[in-house]
Amino acid sequence: MFSFTNVIHIIIIFQGTLLAIYILLSNNKKSKGDLLLATIIGTLTLQVLGLFLANRGIASDFFQSVNCAYGFLYGPLLFFYIRCITQKRFVFSKIYFLHFFPFLLICLGIWLTNGNICIPDIYIGYVVHVLFYIFLCFIQVRRYKQVMKANYSQLEWLNVGWLHGVFVIFCLIVLTDIAQFIAFFLGYNTYLLENAVFLLMLVTINLLYFYGFTSSRKPFGYSKEDLLFTTALTSRKRINTTLEENKQLIAKLENHMLTHESFKNYDLTIAALAQEIDIPKRRLSELINDHYDQNFVDFINTYRINSAKERFMSPKSRTETILEVLYEVGFNSKSSFNTAFKKKTGITPSEFKSKFK
Repeated sequence: MFSFTNVIHIIIIFQGTLLAIYILLSNNKKSKGDLLLATIIGTLTLQVLGLFLANRGIASDFFQSVNCAYGFLYGPLLFFYIRCITQKRFVFSKIYFLHFFPFLLICLGIWLTNGNICIPDIYIGYVVHVLFYIFLCFIQVRRYKQVMKANYSQLEWLNVGWLHGVFVIFCLIVLTDIAQFIAFFLGYNTYLLENAVFLLMLVTINLLYFYGFTSSRKPFGYSKEDLLFTTALTSRKRINTTLEENKQLIAKLENHMLTHESFKNYDLTIAALAQEIDIPKRRLSELINDHYDQNFVDFINTYRINSAKERFMSPKSRTETILEVLYEVGFNSKSSFNTAFKKKTGITPSEFKSKFK
């Protein structure tokens, strides 16, 4: 007779196995992100498979003893997966294998002690280990958004909210696991908490696949040069220019944006714009930050939104759609356009457009 817990196990095992295999076989030219994503999903599936077999009385001592090692594997896997999808040309250096040393050490301890190493102290270590890597992941995503805002104009590349969802769910798994651990030692029933952990694992697998599989194949991410440039911008050292020089550069920038309409180029970068205007890239970025109090992506989107507003007020034809306008002014996504438009105007594009029918 299968319990509710066993049913959840079977769903995770079946779905996780299929998704991991599909990721590995769906494309002959797999990225590092694909491989890491399949490994994370496969590891979650393997852990649940072991617990399922242990509950059915199959090699229960072995599977119960190795269960404590998995917690030391998820953190590094997730961290390097995040780095793969947020950095261009990410190279996995040999020194990075040191991140997996705690996992290997626990595995060795399990083998030498026949599983007796899985004591409360090790459990506390697992909690600290996972939360530390989730913190590193938050830092990496924050750095990614900072670099992208300073160098690129594609608002769609900043839509990484699903990653925060993954981090939150991993934190919930750890916190629920802690509650289960405390309840067990206090003699309380842990049935609900145990099933909550497995349900959260199932949500994690689906979230990673449906968002992560697409993200790992998109050609975005920052380069080493982008990171160095952004780091230089955040330093206290600024390029010394006079007020008159700044006025001239601002006039030159605004005249170029209005006459050449560079903002309509979806792939516009600060490096390309600096080359068009013949202004050093760092000077241009400092000018935008200091004079307009905006980063590059917000500066460009201001022009895009203003251009869209003009089109809505004076459309080329009565049948012109919002979709046609957003593509023409430099956006590549209706959701990103709606978000940016409402941020600038306080209303949606359709509400603004309806005022001028």
